[in-house]
Amino acid sequence: MARENAYMILNQYFEDESFLNIALNEQLKKSNLKREDKDLCTTIVYGTIQNLLYIQYQLQPYIKGKRVKKKIRTLLYMSLYQLIYLDKIPEYAIINEAVKIAKKEGYQTSQFVNAVLRNFTRNERRSLEELDELEKISIMTSHPLWMVKMFNKQYGLEKTKMICEEDNMPPTRSGRVNTLKTTKEELLKESCFEEGTLSQDALLYKRGNLAYTSYYKEGKVTIQDESSQLVARLLDPQKTDYVLDMCSAPGSKTTHLAALMENQGKIEAYDLYKHKVKLIEHNLKRLGVKNVHVQAGDSTKLIERYPPETFDCILLDAPCSGFGVLKRKPEIKYHDSSVMDGLIPLQALLLENAYNLLKNDGTMVYSTCTINKKENGMMIEHFIQKHPDMKVIEQRTILNYEYHTDGFYMCKMKKG
Repeated sequence: MARENAYMILNQYFEDESFLNIALNEQLKKSNLKREDKDLCTTIVYGTIQNLLYIQYQLQPYIKGKRVKKKIRTLLYMSLYQLIYLDKIPEYAIINEAVKIAKKEGYQTSQFVNAVLRNFTRNERRSLEELDELEKISIMTSHPLWMVKMFNKQYGLEKTKMICEEDNMPPTRSGRVNTLKTTKEELLKESCFEEGTLSQDALLYKRGNLAYTSYYKEGKVTIQDESSQLVARLLDPQKTDYVLDMCSAPGSKTTHLAALMENQGKIEAYDLYKHKVKLIEHNLKRLGVKNVHVQAGDSTKLIERYPPETFDCILLDAPCSGFGVLKRKPEIKYHDSSVMDGLIPLQALLLENAYNLLKNDGTMVYSTCTINKKENGMMIEHFIQKHPDMKVIEQRTILNYEYHTDGFYMCKMKKG
């Protein structure tokens, strides 16, 4: 049953280009799978997409010249993932389950699937020796070649290799203590938590899903990666400040700002989509946040809602390519490189609005969950050239392998 559910989820992903986590969560909610089967289903789904280019490279000689339906390719991808990466599952069990699923598509299809998989198990893996160094990294880590070339140009070969390898590691179960309801010291008394490695507010959850715990439901802790937790502290809002959070969903940084302000002052939080505003409101209620006013709105037009120089502090956690969170969202790797063509002008426009709305002597933090320098340091360079009264106080890029967290960029600036 775990494999049948994985097959359905992956088919939906390839057919609709859906978000993997949404397709997975919806399917698992409908299923009656036991916990261990849900875990296996999740492993197969994420593992297949995470390693897709390598799987396709290995499969190609066995289907070369053949017309293979999209659904059967999906079945072969997920079966090869298990054969290559899941050593504890016997080969015969993987092949038998694949043939069973294929029989629903027809007898000849099941014979074809059986033949391909058995041939694969009898032969050695396809060599990468004929590839150059960047192509090897691309195939071995399943990152498109254009992305590997971009990272290599920006960070060099050694760092590129480490970035891409880290993207295929399991994400840490990181949470942030909600100081509006408890203390980190209190939660560390519980055996399920341990100290984080990067953020002073971080807790690592040792097992299972933090979202299913009483600590989460009671609002004592929230799910947030450690590198993301550094952003609110970098802005450092004071209790009397009037703060703007321009792109606030799902509210992790917004609620962190509120906690640092001890529910005092006022935070205006915006997101473009109404359904995301509902998500923020849910998190505000769960975490006991009282000083945030959240509403749907286009943050590129906020200058039409507020007079210039309104806010003491502004957080712009900008929409970005997401190249820092590929271990959590591996499907992002396969987006077309042109996705950045629309993002970079949008980021620049949001920065312009932030500049106009920030008080003289006010502070602003610009952050992204990408490590693409065009969206980060180069974006800030152009912004500062246009507005020389903005001074960079501190900027930081966190590469994913450094602390086994998400890749992240943040820059604090002061006006005047």
